[in-house]
Amino acid sequence: MAVRRRTSPRAGAERSDVFARKGRVARPVRSREGYPSLRSWTMSRIRSKNTKPEMVVRKAAHALGLRFRLHRRDLPGTPDLVFPGRRIALFVHGCFWHRHGCTKATTPASNVGYWTAKFERNVARDARNAAELRKLGWRCVRIWECETKNAKSLAGVLEREVAAKSVKVCK
Repeated sequence: MAVRRRTSPRAGAERSDVFARKGRVARPVRSREGYPSLRSWTMSRIRSKNTKPEMVVRKAAHALGLRFRLHRRDLPGTPDLVFPGRRIALFVHGCFWHRHGCTKATTPASNVGYWTAKFERNVARDARNAAELRKLGWRCVRIWECETKNAKSLAGVLEREVAAKSVKVCK
């Protein structure tokens, strides 16, 4: 069976009409032409919330019976998961952006000075947020992106770090 492509100039308008009829709002997709550079457009595609590693951690925590709140903006660093009853703030960090010691923490070959400074600022900000959380009486748990690949070990980390009585504090 052949796939038909929409060739009419109103192809996008048809989609928004369908969304309008269902009571949903069609979010406009910003094209690459509206950005000053390809790098700027690429960086705009990187999400800070609801990333794949975060969703894996949320699913595993829920399966363990842990209940949590998401992205509490009133806490330093806006933790990805917050366990208010246990006073635990959990961050799901990407290995590239937050400089984990694994193979994913590579440095781009171009513009090395910019990237080195950026990564240092990210790490300093993470340390500052963890210190502020400790001052407020919260315990900080960090889960790295590479730890989310194996579901069994992730469940073990969550049980050990969150479900257990004693929790390691972020350094």
